[in-house]
Amino acid sequence: MLSSIQVIRHGFRVFRLEAHEVYSDESQFVSHYAVEALRREGNDETHLWDVTLSYRFGTEEGQPKGRYEGEMVVEGLFSIRPTFPEEKKENLARMNGGAVLLGAVREAVLNHTIRSINGPVELPLVDARSFLPEELREKPLLPEKKAATAD
Repeated sequence: MLSSIQVIRHGFRVFRLEAHEVYSDESQFVSHYAVEALRREGNDETHLWDVTLSYRFGTEEGQPKGRYEGEMVVEGLFSIRPTFPEEKKENLARMNGGAVLLGAVREAVLNHTIRSINGPVELPLVDARSFLPEELREKPLLPEKKAATAD
């Protein structure tokens, strides 16, 4: 069974990666990211969504530089099944679209750093719920099962 969301295409708008000449392996790695999902106007029949992931990584300010720092902006076009509940489409686009785009960022960074002077780096995984608005992040992924009752 296919997912209710499908990627049509995705690509990088910004890709900046810097390998530091002098670095410390003791530096604390930090990353910042944000996802934006907008319904494409005039496409009610196809239910298209534009999703953008902005991702920055490096080291904490005031700390010695780590091996790399970078900034990426990747955009994707996604289609959501028309029968999917309307009130849940934006969250589906943000969570699943963000996860797909972060996968593209992780792959691109690894592919570039594998041949870089400071060696390969794999960006950490994140919980896809972090792409949702803050008030929805703590909800359980699956509904709780009701206890069986004996009659």
